Amino acid sequence: MPNQFHRGFLGTAGPFYADTLLTTEIAMGLMLLLGFWLARTRKFKWHALCQTAVVLLNAALIVFLMLPAFRSHVLPKLPARLGRMPYLISTAHAALGTVAESAGIYVLLVAGTDLLPIKLRFRNYKLWMRITLLLWWVALLFGVATYAVWYTQWLRRF
Repeated sequence: MPNQFHRGFLGTAGPFYADTLLTTEIAMGLMLLLGFWLARTRKFKWHALCQTAVVLLNAALIVFLMLPAFRSHVLPKLPARLGRMPYLISTAHAALGTVAESAGIYVLLVAGTDLLPIKLRFRNYKLWMRITLLLWWVALLFGVATYAVWYTQWLRRF
């Protein structure tokens, strides 16, 4: 019987860390939408602070929680089990999440620093930021599906 720390709080078979990660990621997705609204209302300093905090926190969660879980539970079974739903969705989430987080870091570097040479910088901020937000939300939805397929019966029937 798992102890209190290992048991999740969402009423699924998910462990505490997975439940915490899922709810944190959803909250961060909502924070990105808040940041989008802040930009629309021309509160650019708050927008930058909000989006930067989410991208950096997400990078830490990826490095310290998601990447180790993927490397230990999914990667050793690839490509043999890629046809099975948990591995397919987890791999798609990892790929989309990598693209979304990389795009987020790129946007932060271009919009918030002078570290990149002019040739590597974009000018259409709205387009890049909106594409990055869309990518992030698609990756988040795949993250929710990843949680569901591993810790609930929701996608097991497919």
